[in-house]
Amino acid sequence: MTPGIDRPVDKYLQPVLNTENVLKLAVFGINLRGGVTLSDVEGKIEATWEENRRLALHADRLGLDAIVPVARWRGYGGRANLGDRSFETFTWAAGLLAATRRIQVFATFHVPLAHPVLAAKMVTTADHVSGGRFGLNIVAGWYAAELQMFGLTQKDHDERYQVADEWTQALKQLWTLEGEHDFRGKHFDIPAGVLEPKPLQKPYPVIMNAGTSPTGRAFAAKHSDLIFAGLTTFETAAQQIAEIKQLARNEYGREIRVFGRGHVVCRDTQREAEEYYDYVHRQAADLEGAANITGLSRQHSQSTDWTMDERKILEGMVAGFWGIPMVGTPEQVTQKMIDLHEAGADGIALSWVDYDEGLAQMERRILPMLVQAGLRSPVSEL
Repeated sequence: MTPGIDRPVDKYLQPVLNTENVLKLAVFGINLRGGVTLSDVEGKIEATWEENRRLALHADRLGLDAIVPVARWRGYGGRANLGDRSFETFTWAAGLLAATRRIQVFATFHVPLAHPVLAAKMVTTADHVSGGRFGLNIVAGWYAAELQMFGLTQKDHDERYQVADEWTQALKQLWTLEGEHDFRGKHFDIPAGVLEPKPLQKPYPVIMNAGTSPTGRAFAAKHSDLIFAGLTTFETAAQQIAEIKQLARNEYGREIRVFGRGHVVCRDTQREAEEYYDYVHRQAADLEGAANITGLSRQHSQSTDWTMDERKILEGMVAGFWGIPMVGTPEQVTQKMIDLHEAGADGIALSWVDYDEGLAQMERRILPMLVQAGLRSPVSEL
């Protein structure tokens, strides 16, 4: 049941942080035309409201834990021009939260685009709309051409996280302290800052970020409840996850959840799955668009392992923004999810070429096996 007005909600009892499902599952990127697949093929999402609402309701009915968007203001170019059509994530999240019953919906938000007082109020509003199911994905900002659209200049990498650190501290103060309080920082000066109502989630809404650089990891260790780590292979995942969790414990005495990302291609046979993966992510791949993104990432981000072979880097970009490929039969895909959990991942954000097809496969084939494996609970009726 949705709580009554101003009834507090313990955020640790909400889907991405509670103990109902051992392995948390999220849907990633449905607010972008094309999702996160850089390929010009049939079946990709178009980023219409009717479509997004339908996918959100399906994920909610399946008992999935979260929906996480990608915040984009312009496309990446290339044949697919991924990101040229997208929904703004705060208003999008509020709309989906009003339509759903139990799933958490995140807004992905670039720190430079809003003052902390405005952002704190937006978060609070969405949290009340949902009865306490809103989540905030904080992005320090890296796509310089987007920032230029707002009249802003890109800051150096580490300075971006210094701003984000202060911005987040200001939000937490506004969310938790009663009455008026000054906030004095290097980047923000808030005289007599006040916020009412407060968020329903206590002590404040779920925070996540996806920083993979040392500075990004340090920000997550200090502020985030969960981090979308840049896990690119099963072989390196366990070490990466262990390092992130140890950093949060050692430096801040905090426990942090680590989510990986999986790009799923599921078919009845392994051969069919591999052939479809090859067609979408190699033969029909938008390599120009992928090269544009990797070029921008080289310049402005530290979230990618550039020691990999260039062909592998581009293919990884095409296949779900460097999500771990989960290709095979339903049994094989399920096992890959289990393997990632056994490497230490608390959750996985999933993407597909065709999200309707992917959610149907989850419902019929994959979720029952995850329940049998003890990683998911059976879904109760709404």
